[in-house]
Amino acid sequence: MHKNNFLAKSVRFALIGGVTATTLTVPAVFAADEDGAKVERIEVTGSRIKRTDLETASPISVFSSEDIAASGAVTLEDFVQNIPAINGGAEGSSVNNGSRGYATASLRGLGSGRTLVLINGRRFASGDLNSIPTAYVERIEVLRDGASTVYGSDAIAGVINFITKKNFEGAEFNVQYDVTGEGDGDKTLFSLTTGTSSERGNVVLSLQYTDRKAIGQGDRDFSACPISENANGKYCSGSGTIPQGQFFYADGTPSSDGYIKDKTTGQVRLFDPTKDAYNFAPASYMVTPQEVFSINGAGRYEITDTLSTFIEGGFTNRQSDQLMAPEGTFWGPLMPASNPYNVTGEDIYVVRRLSETGGRGFSQDFSDYRMVFGFEGSLGNYDWDLAYNFARYVDTRLDTGRVNPTRVDTMLDPDLCAADSDCPGVWNILEENTLTDAMLAYMLVPNSPVVRGETRQLQGNISGGVGIELPGGEIMFAAGFEKRWEEYSNTPDGAASIGQIYSVAGEPTSGEYSVNELYTELDLPILEGVAFAESLRATAAVRYSDFDFLDDSTTNTKFGLEWVPVDGLMLRTTIASGFRAPGIGELFSPQSETNLAYTEPCKQYATGAQSATVKANCAAEGLPGNFTLSSNQSSTVVGGNPDLKPEESDSFTAGFVYSHDIGITMSVDYFNIEITNGIGTAGTDNVINGCWSSENFSSPLCQFVKGPSLTGDAPHATSPYRSALGTVAGILLTNANLSTFETAGYDFDFTYKTDLMSGSFSATLNGTYLEKYDYTPFDGADKVEAAGKVAADQWETTLAVFSKLRTNLNLTYTMDNWSVGWQTRYQSEGEDLYASASNLDNIADAVWYHDVQGTYYVFENTALTVGVRNLFDQEAPYITNNQDMNTIPVSYDTAGQYWYAKVNVKF
Repeated sequence: MHKNNFLAKSVRFALIGGVTATTLTVPAVFAADEDGAKVERIEVTGSRIKRTDLETASPISVFSSEDIAASGAVTLEDFVQNIPAINGGAEGSSVNNGSRGYATASLRGLGSGRTLVLINGRRFASGDLNSIPTAYVERIEVLRDGASTVYGSDAIAGVINFITKKNFEGAEFNVQYDVTGEGDGDKTLFSLTTGTSSERGNVVLSLQYTDRKAIGQGDRDFSACPISENANGKYCSGSGTIPQGQFFYADGTPSSDGYIKDKTTGQVRLFDPTKDAYNFAPASYMVTPQEVFSINGAGRYEITDTLSTFIEGGFTNRQSDQLMAPEGTFWGPLMPASNPYNVTGEDIYVVRRLSETGGRGFSQDFSDYRMVFGFEGSLGNYDWDLAYNFARYVDTRLDTGRVNPTRVDTMLDPDLCAADSDCPGVWNILEENTLTDAMLAYMLVPNSPVVRGETRQLQGNISGGVGIELPGGEIMFAAGFEKRWEEYSNTPDGAASIGQIYSVAGEPTSGEYSVNELYTELDLPILEGVAFAESLRATAAVRYSDFDFLDDSTTNTKFGLEWVPVDGLMLRTTIASGFRAPGIGELFSPQSETNLAYTEPCKQYATGAQSATVKANCAAEGLPGNFTLSSNQSSTVVGGNPDLKPEESDSFTAGFVYSHDIGITMSVDYFNIEITNGIGTAGTDNVINGCWSSENFSSPLCQFVKGPSLTGDAPHATSPYRSALGTVAGILLTNANLSTFETAGYDFDFTYKTDLMSGSFSATLNGTYLEKYDYTPFDGADKVEAAGKVAADQWETTLAVFSKLRTNLNLTYTMDNWSVGWQTRYQSEGEDLYASASNLDNIADAVWYHDVQGTYYVFENTALTVGVRNLFDQEAPYITNNQDMNTIPVSYDTAGQYWYAKVNVKF
């Protein structure tokens, strides 16, 4: 009974992932042991073969619905993005600039597109974590190695599989309210889940509503004003695009520096960033608001003892918003000398903040649909299922406060204005509050694009024994097919389609593809119950994929080995090849302009610590030795590329699992993933610093610096690479097949459970140590070593802290009708990849968050919970080269301390 002893321990300690409860996948399949007793076979993420033990060669973390509740998370974003194996710059509530309202997850920091998100082992179109309600989730299974052979493309980094509630009986009602220690950022949750069963089947229905209020950047001291640095230290600064207009002489004289018309004297003087810069923080969100309503249901009916039918359905509507500072004439329109308000008498380029508009608003009305219908059953000793999965999303967007650049040009030029009967008058762009209502109506235009995506999936599977016995038992197999169709379309606003909205793509894009796939798996129990081999088994899998838009098909393999030398100890390893075809959005998403942070290589270069090569290049641009910037954001073009080729990967894991009857379970797993022909972007920071560090701008990265003409910015007086404002402009960062990615490190888990006094105590530690995170942003470029650094996330095109160490520690004590819990979340520091001696702070500090929670069971079916997340109100750390809010918002808790209260009632 050695196998069953190990199974009992595995169930007890619940896959070592900190699980407080584990519910096995249904329907159950049973096999008889040597005593004739029935042992349940289950299916675990990463394999279609149902087995009698939970531990496999592949490392898996399992988190139950109780774990989600114990975290105090209102949304799955709050929970999943705190898993230590998650790294990099995934989208979420702290992303304001450039957000789509999505919440994503990035295993190993390799990008959300390489992390396959499933619902009950099946794909859904959007991949948005907001579309999955917490109340409907039974557990989360996180597969931490490549799974292309089982689930197909997109699983290079791993899989996050959300298992929903089935066989649910009764009703469960939840109400939760959260508020920060500052009294803002309210979160509200209402959910109801109900279900009933009969002898033949079960139905379950779940409703959930969540509401998250906004927090402004001006509402926190650390982000209330953009910080800049000079020889005297830090000072409150902001953007050089200011409400009274900063201007530059079109012919570059008398200086390449910016000028303003002084508000007090009316005289022309040099722009002074220490007192003239525009503070955009109070008009920008720190935490973006959203409302999400979802309804999900599932049903299962046994037609006969060997045949069942099932159905799943879900609908989610998300209303989300972002708010940024008012639009500006960032491109630098020409104010001709003929304009009567031009105080210089010469042609000038003017960057001016349109403060009269109140801000730029971005909203999404996002609807996500999912429907699954299928049959499953058994034929003798074989189990089979056949299912059709339909998933679709429609993302209707509305941007307000956007500007028509053509009409700005018209209002600045008296001749053009006179020729246009609709022109409300010539505009004085060099003073604040000079835009009349008529001018605003003339120059502003809303933007309302619509994005759609669709996934259709027909798949069938069969599994069972092959009738061949090995010393360890019967050889088991699984095999199946999958036919999948993907569609995507982006329909721009009518004004954008004729180029009348600044920085908005106007070309409609759409595309579709299909794929045919076949797979098979084998489970080979080589030995059992002999000396030094309580169990020894090998696994193998192969998958054939044929995409209709690719020239060649591909075949990928995976092999695993599990060895239990003594009861309670398992040694395991996997090796796999992976394949990822370009995603539908990577191929066909429109090209659009964004502004991404970068480290300026020429900042104060005359007295700085830059190399001789950098200094020579800065001087060749005609920049003064004391060159500085009022903004560190570069206009960048991002978007899809229909000429992309597939990625290929190799992954390797090796580790052990140990459990003991005294209540201890632990595991350590090494991982290594290599990706070739990887899809991504070169990264604004990488491009600029790599280019400027090369002699005479000779690096291949320099070809991505197209200059201000790419984005329509006013040219710099002396440098072909910069806009009139001084920032590097026109970076082309559309998706491309880059050279290589390689990441390696260790996952570790430790669980201890015991009776203590009159109650029970449990401790769970899980973490990831990132040993290596290397990539080459372009074939021939220098390798970027990002582990332990603040670097550009190649997938999300934003700066992120690639912490070397991320850990979670959970302590829980339960007695009678109450329980208390404490959780600490730690992430190590990150050093700016392009650290400069002239910067005051090149380190994004390590942080240690503490959460506490207490629950009291008032009645047998009613629990009251109160808790605090970020108990000590740990503030997001400052770093000179920051992305936004003077920090790296995707990597830190920007909202601060959160108090919450929750009521759970079960009937």
